[in-house]
Amino acid sequence: MNVWADLDPLWGISHEGGTPNECRPPDECSLTDQREVLCGWRDQPLLPGENPGDLNSGSGQLQMSPSLYWQECTAGCWLICNPEQLTAVHLAVLDSEALALLRYFEQPASPTEAAQAFSQVPPENLLSLLRLLVGLGFLLPVQADPTQDGSSWPKEEGMILSAWLHITNACNLACQYCYVRKSSEHLAEETARRAVEAIFRSARRHSYRAVHLKYAGGEPTLRLRQVLALHNYALALGEEAQIKVSASLLTNGVALSERAVAALKDHHIRVMLSLDGLGRQHDLQRPFGHGQGSFTYVERALDRLLAAGWPPSVNVTVSRRNLAGLPALLEYLLERDVPFALSYYREHDCAANIDDLRFEEEEMIAGMRAAFAVIERRLPRRRLFGSLLDRTHPGLASRYACGMGRNYLVIDQRGGVAHCHAALGQTTTTIAAEDPLEAVRRSSGELRALPVDEKEGCRTCRWRYWCAGGCPLLTYRLTGRLDVRSPNCAIYQALFPDVLRLEALRVLKYGTLFTF
Repeated sequence: MNVWADLDPLWGISHEGGTPNECRPPDECSLTDQREVLCGWRDQPLLPGENPGDLNSGSGQLQMSPSLYWQECTAGCWLICNPEQLTAVHLAVLDSEALALLRYFEQPASPTEAAQAFSQVPPENLLSLLRLLVGLGFLLPVQADPTQDGSSWPKEEGMILSAWLHITNACNLACQYCYVRKSSEHLAEETARRAVEAIFRSARRHSYRAVHLKYAGGEPTLRLRQVLALHNYALALGEEAQIKVSASLLTNGVALSERAVAALKDHHIRVMLSLDGLGRQHDLQRPFGHGQGSFTYVERALDRLLAAGWPPSVNVTVSRRNLAGLPALLEYLLERDVPFALSYYREHDCAANIDDLRFEEEEMIAGMRAAFAVIERRLPRRRLFGSLLDRTHPGLASRYACGMGRNYLVIDQRGGVAHCHAALGQTTTTIAAEDPLEAVRRSSGELRALPVDEKEGCRTCRWRYWCAGGCPLLTYRLTGRLDVRSPNCAIYQALFPDVLRLEALRVLKYGTLFTF
């Protein structure tokens, strides 16, 4: 019996140098704890009262988790995961014999009964395999009280508070799909310091252990000196409050000099670089104001970041306009071992009249599958599981699609505080508030975070805790409602199995093999 597993939980973004996503950075402390628990699976008791190495000791039975999902990923090998698991989620690949053992527990059974049914397997091997399946969350001890299944939502408070700082409204590009109405306004230095102070006031009040700052715009490198000074101030406040501070900078890269790269690396500010295609495919969506393409400049920035040993996370905005060029772009990024994430174009007022940005469901599904074929040929060691489906977080169960109205602050260039960076004009409070986060949470405006179980069309979906109903702002803009599933639901439904299969193939190639 063979099992292939990556002993790290399937968090939505790899913790190996990855950049936190827009609203849900992973909790690195919890990640470490979960990894240590699973890596110690050999020493964990299987059932209450069990003596190590003795199948006949202990009391009780095991049962396969009722919400497990499996599919054949290659001949004789099956990927297994639990999309409805409320704690850290794992994916493993089982051969047919190991799957047969797992499925033996579709009905409650004791380890002793399993040993009798699988008598060809040495008892010590069977016991080790059962322990691994329990560690992965695939097998569960049968509770004496069937109403107590041990499932509960992880505590969200005390983890990471994310904040978007809109450094400037100015930009040196004229991207076709941008939602920011450009101007020369910027976040004044005094306002910026007060904004950071406001973030830490809320962080302390709500007992957050970490703050993640996103320096954005506009184009924040136009005011990079201010960004670096502001980050130093944030680090000082974090040290005083004993709150860990991390940061990323969202940039188009066209003005990213070698000196700027070195400064960002010295300050440990991760770079999120926008790149939508190769050559013309990128230029169609991200030109300069006078019409010239920007790809050459972005590629230069990417080369500088890689040469400095400070690789960026590349964000790709996928629309109908650049969809055909996506396979070539992924080939390019995989060859350079550059982390990336795919986002879908979201319609908004500034781009509502640009028809060739809008995509149809079937063309997006076909285009993504063409891109996935490239990934399959060039499987990276780095996990991509949480980077391939826009606004989803596979492996990190959540009732909410993002941190809007919960653990996310957006501060505009005037010191106003909004729910979402894509709705900067809809502020609900200011940085003068004693607790801006609480003010955002209590806001009763149109943008409200609803749990996925309250959304029509989501309640019975197996992927609901990985998708959480999709981007609430997009849903509201296209349907006028927040309590319905994402307009991209059919795309997610079609592509989740494809994404899972890619992760299973990666685990087969790079994961740990356990033979029993």
